[in-house]
Amino acid sequence: MKPILIAVVGIDGAGKTSQAHELAGWLRGGDWHVRYVPNQTLLPVRRALDRIAVEDGLGDHTELLDADTMRLLASGARLAALHDALVEPAPVTVVDRYTYCQYAAARLLKAGNEDVLRRLNRELPTPDLTLYLDIEPVEAQRRIKARGVDEETLEFLGGFRDAYRSLPEYESFTIIDAGGDFGTVQGFLREPVRELLAGL
Repeated sequence: MKPILIAVVGIDGAGKTSQAHELAGWLRGGDWHVRYVPNQTLLPVRRALDRIAVEDGLGDHTELLDADTMRLLASGARLAALHDALVEPAPVTVVDRYTYCQYAAARLLKAGNEDVLRRLNRELPTPDLTLYLDIEPVEAQRRIKARGVDEETLEFLGGFRDAYRSLPEYESFTIIDAGGDFGTVQGFLREPVRELLAGL
């Protein structure tokens, strides 16, 4: 059987991490051998860069390196994590975020490195199913505030949503209404996954 790759993407506050993790668990409960690839955080790298910035008399990493360089670091870390997972793929791989998240962020911030990011990732496979968690910016902002880790403006969240919609790959995404409660949204995710696997 050809290995299946499922990506879960969307703006901040859409529920990507919790929904992708739950989806992988559900598949394992159905006797599928599943590899779950979590989001590759750059937090340790940012903290190390913050220390270097302070040593140099700067505020933090944002004054040490520009946004394009940080995005390139994030893309490199993501590529390494995905490469390791896909060299010897499991029957089903569920990925929390994919390259499309990087491209949308580059468009949102009007960065000039989307082409470089795409070329960096060109050997990665196209997912068999990309689940885009669509959510209104107001609800996304409410969820972000509730978890109490960070904050995002409505302008940022709305712009991020528009950036995703402008991607050439967007037409191939399966759009999931992510505005409901956790269980309802998880049910929406499972429907296209069930259809995909039933056709194998």
